[in-house]
Amino acid sequence: MNKDREYIKELFDNDGINVPDSLSEETMLAMLEKAEEKRSESKRSVRRPSLRMVMGLAAAMLVAVFGISGLMDIVQRPPDTSLVGGELYTFGSEKEIEKLLSSINNGGNDGLRQKVFSPSDTAPDTGLIEYEEAPGEAVSSDSAATGLQTSSAAGSAADHSGTYLQVEGIDEADIVKTDGRYIYFVNNNKEVVIYSAEDGKTEKLSTIGYSGVENYIDDIYLSGDRLITVGNYYKDGSQDPCTGIVVYDISNRNDPKELYDFSQSGSILSSRMTGGYVYLVTNDYVYRGGRTVPLCGSNDTLSSLKAGDICCVPEPQTSSYIVLSAIDVSSGTRGTAVTKAILGAGEDIYCNDHNLYSVSGEWNSKDNVYSTRIVRASLDGLKVKFNATAKVRGYALSQFAMDEKDGYFRIATTSERGGIDVNNLFVLDPDLKEAGSVTGFARNESIKAVRYVGDKAYVITYEAIDPLFIIDLSDPEKPSIEGEVMIDGFSALLVPVNEGRMLGIGHATGDNGYGGEYDSGLKLALFDISDPSHPAVLDSMEFKDMMSPAQSDHHALMVNAEAGYYAIPYSIDRYGDIVIDGGGALIEDEDVLADQEPAVDSSHEAGVLVFGGEDSIRLMEQHALDQNWLVRNVYIGDWIYALDSEGNISSFRPEIQ
Repeated sequence: MNKDREYIKELFDNDGINVPDSLSEETMLAMLEKAEEKRSESKRSVRRPSLRMVMGLAAAMLVAVFGISGLMDIVQRPPDTSLVGGELYTFGSEKEIEKLLSSINNGGNDGLRQKVFSPSDTAPDTGLIEYEEAPGEAVSSDSAATGLQTSSAAGSAADHSGTYLQVEGIDEADIVKTDGRYIYFVNNNKEVVIYSAEDGKTEKLSTIGYSGVENYIDDIYLSGDRLITVGNYYKDGSQDPCTGIVVYDISNRNDPKELYDFSQSGSILSSRMTGGYVYLVTNDYVYRGGRTVPLCGSNDTLSSLKAGDICCVPEPQTSSYIVLSAIDVSSGTRGTAVTKAILGAGEDIYCNDHNLYSVSGEWNSKDNVYSTRIVRASLDGLKVKFNATAKVRGYALSQFAMDEKDGYFRIATTSERGGIDVNNLFVLDPDLKEAGSVTGFARNESIKAVRYVGDKAYVITYEAIDPLFIIDLSDPEKPSIEGEVMIDGFSALLVPVNEGRMLGIGHATGDNGYGGEYDSGLKLALFDISDPSHPAVLDSMEFKDMMSPAQSDHHALMVNAEAGYYAIPYSIDRYGDIVIDGGGALIEDEDVLADQEPAVDSSHEAGVLVFGGEDSIRLMEQHALDQNWLVRNVYIGDWIYALDSEGNISSFRPEIQ
């Protein structure tokens, strides 16, 4: 009987066929058990129906009920990926995945790309990938998870800057890190260059790059005597992207040694590092005629992810995966990783020390509604699991639109109502069910910046003026707008200064002469938020024609809390009159321009803007440097070091008053 049970179960499970209860595996087994009982009771030898006879009868009944075409439809039908009890659907076999992928109308991704990988047939049974001992001496491990920590090998390092982060203690990869004695920088050749730095002087020590997975280094992490690179590459000349990390021993900064690497299929979405673990997230698109599941492992031995490690959002709209790996980057010369995936797509992430949220836009063509799909994964060292999903109206601007507090997830979006942009803030409970919301505010405007501090959300919207809204979230079921204040221009990055002050870094705007506005330069704004019901603009300062990477990338902001100042790289390009033969000419004068190539009276300046702000904005220094375009600045001790994209470094000691 047990053999019969196992065989029947295997037949029904093999292709995940859904049949009526009356013809289910359980029913067939019950029939056999009943026959067995009768035989025992009568103590007569009764010939039990053969398994072939039972299955033949079942097949005949299926054909009778559904017909041949109906039966084929059942066999080929993709699995139902609806939530059951709030649980995400987990695949039972790769065939299930293939059926679902074939049913998705994926537009241009339906593909014509051929299979480009030859992964091994089986993935590691445990889901863990152990790496062999790398040659060379073992190094000491620093369990500090962020690049804000001082390297133990650096001795008595000077006070230094760290990457500006959204969540304290959750490190973010960036193109520059420092430990107080050395500067590590990713130049535009996608190399990591290590410099020593002391008293404003720098010296190039070594370079990492141009081999294997390091071909396309995007960002780095620093943890004590370990440098971790993160980058995209194409394996063996294929057209499918992979994302990899490489862990280096940099105890000798003149001669970094590779310890181990890890890769997964897909293009980098984002990553975070905390507690000695890097959490790597990619978008992995699969194509008809190619592989159907994500790949992971060392750069040399990528393996297919097992179906049981892959789950699915309800009614996925795209044949792509969000792939999430947890990689131990702190354990000696060995690395361990765990990879999970979910069928869906990601555009940005929010991460704290126990949860990671990925969001992406979904368009419902039937209702003409744009929504944001939210997917949550729990994090606990190497234990990662996708465990919940939800949708809210509108789109989320960036990672700063999201936050979690006391198990409640908060997200701000811009949506459309009656052809007009409106804005919303949703609060979701620990099961990702909507607990409360504020919707439809700031009509005909869109969100430009968000920052959460405790039970408050600070939201900047913009069309022609810049309102700052303060939203009270102390009662998750009844969030409410507590106060607002208007200012020209708009802030793109909100920086908490203290309990009563919020700094805005963004854009000044001007009248373009055609009834619209244009970006006229950099703007700093200081808000008084001490009374949430009556916020006020304490001060503002505009810098005409000035642009800064900090207007679009928060990593470009440097904070020196001890000295009480901020610093950002800037550039200024001014274009004067067109000059022809020493005289002015209008650019619209086509006849003149056809006869002579005009010279443009212009100027360029690049440098570092140093400023402070508690009760007012204090411009400490606009320090011009002999470089074309600066991308980052860091401080070590009393010195600021400014870097351009090629890795050229200038330094100065700011005049702090």
